[in-house]
Amino acid sequence: MASKTTACFFLVLALVLTLSIAGHPAQNREARGPDAKAPLKLIGVIAIPGNPIQSSDIAWVDSGTKRFYLSDRSNFGIDIIDAENNLFVGRVTGFAGPGNATPPPPNGQGPNGVLVTPGKKVWAGDGNSTVQVGDVDPSSPSYLKIIKSISTAIPECGSHCDRADEIGYDDADHLILVANNQPLTANSANPPTRSNPYATFISAESYQVLGHVSFEGATGLEQPLWVPELHRFFITVPAYRNKGGSNGGNGEIAVIDPKSMKVEKTLKPGDCHSSGEALGPSHHVLVTCGGPVVLNASDGTIISRITQIGGGDEDWYNPGDGRFYFTAEDKSTSVDSLGVVDAQSGMWLQNVPDPGGRQAVALAENNHIFTPVRATPATVKDPSTDNTTCAQFGFKGTGCIAVFAHSHDGTNQRK
Repeated sequence: MASKTTACFFLVLALVLTLSIAGHPAQNREARGPDAKAPLKLIGVIAIPGNPIQSSDIAWVDSGTKRFYLSDRSNFGIDIIDAENNLFVGRVTGFAGPGNATPPPPNGQGPNGVLVTPGKKVWAGDGNSTVQVGDVDPSSPSYLKIIKSISTAIPECGSHCDRADEIGYDDADHLILVANNQPLTANSANPPTRSNPYATFISAESYQVLGHVSFEGATGLEQPLWVPELHRFFITVPAYRNKGGSNGGNGEIAVIDPKSMKVEKTLKPGDCHSSGEALGPSHHVLVTCGGPVVLNASDGTIISRITQIGGGDEDWYNPGDGRFYFTAEDKSTSVDSLGVVDAQSGMWLQNVPDPGGRQAVALAENNHIFTPVRATPATVKDPSTDNTTCAQFGFKGTGCIAVFAHSHDGTNQRK
């Protein structure tokens, strides 16, 4: 029997049972081995102990540890979930926390971007322009502890470099690239003056900062993405002030050579603001740019534009079923939903209602799709007003992790 701090995964069938956060999850045949091409269906949620999840950021699933990692600012840490058995297993704490914390973090909130390197180290952007490295190896004496704090501050912004945000990993050269997306000038006036956002290169072996690349006139930076076939980092730039950049001020994807640490060209996904991105097969990249856009990483050729759903903050490719996933508002129902796109053809397949869901990620081994679902201050104050996915399973005003799997019955399939 698991302890009270180990949250349970509740299948749809568990609605007829007494809900509890203790014990091992019930299972059924559908959740174990469904057809990977069948439509998706909500099958349950995972409860997260501690404060209600009101502020969170990037999620990550690591195939090596088969665990799901969530930047949970409300609990000042990285939540860790066994993605095979759908159980909360622990948390790396010591981060800046949410922007509305008491007292608020003085130089940016965190954790933000997150990923796990092959050595079972979790890397996460934090406030105060810091990247934290945590040990997530259960056999290690420093398990669940921060083992390294790395400053990404530069003289141009000094003590006002704000948070280190989203992260990418070059597994060939063992490099981390982190976006410093909203720095202010070193002697920030009132009102504060923006400095140019920049990205920082860090050695994943020595933890040393190796260099920076600045984006003059950009309004921010979003997701760094490693494209191994091209041996390049992509990073999304939402927009440029005064119609700067190469796309008339609109969003673009900067292509960075990790050796020179310089932008060598840009790709133009459209007249929109670019944010999340994910790499699929055949050099296909899904990038959020207003709505989802699928393009060819080699030359930027647009393959498809998805109009049935908006664009998500984080996009994910699941090699287990060949699908791109993201969360956004369904254009026909105005309901927060999980969007599904065929990664090879670029065709939209399905929207699955997921009120409150964000940051979809997947474990390829079982093709379970996970979305963190936030509570709001209003639902924390009055849980009876909660209409999120969590509330369907009795978790009101708390937030949770929603879990989806492929189903043969066609439930939630949109025609």
